[in-house]
Amino acid sequence: MKFMAFLLTGIFFCLITGMLICPVTGIAAPQEAGTYYQATGTLHVDGNPVGMEISLDGRVAGQVPDSGVLIIENISVGQHAVMATFPGYEPQEVWVDVPDGLPAEVRIDLTKQSVGFLDISSNPPNVQVYVDDVYKGITPAKIEVLAGTHMVLLRLAGYQDWSAETIVHGGETAVVTGTMTSVSTPPVSTPSGGPSFIITILFVIAGCMIAYVQTVRR
Repeated sequence: MKFMAFLLTGIFFCLITGMLICPVTGIAAPQEAGTYYQATGTLHVDGNPVGMEISLDGRVAGQVPDSGVLIIENISVGQHAVMATFPGYEPQEVWVDVPDGLPAEVRIDLTKQSVGFLDISSNPPNVQVYVDDVYKGITPAKIEVLAGTHMVLLRLAGYQDWSAETIVHGGETAVVTGTMTSVSTPPVSTPSGGPSFIITILFVIAGCMIAYVQTVRR
């Protein structure tokens, strides 16, 4: 009888414990197993020219390959700023909405930057030319530059540097002529005790020695 009572008590205890634990486990389990889901998508950038650099939200994402399409994966769903740059071309920024699932596609065609020319001459000629601190040759010179403001510097040994800021418009030629100013050097004066004085003393000494030798011979 005691054994049966002990057995029934154990079974009752197990049933009560299971009723208390199981509901708690059933509530807690989803919280432990649940994770935050971040929806992501893919962006296909179809760009020209090949090799242009693509930045996504201010960060470099890559360069357009020879295939002409740059694929950017694992992008958070939503709107993003896409910037395309390439030397000699005008930069371009577009906004694209990346969905969850299907890839977003955007086409970017850059246009070449406007260029003009600098027609540079100087007096005297054959002067070193620097445009925006970059050596470009000697005068006279005709140099292709991007449209905009540029600093022209002329430099020649024995002359003061000459510089001027000039504006170049697209498709036009800006003429720049610089007149160099020589660097004045003060004349070198000969001191009283210089070479001419020493030569005079030597002639006097030589004359005295010759007179002495002639006197001795007599």
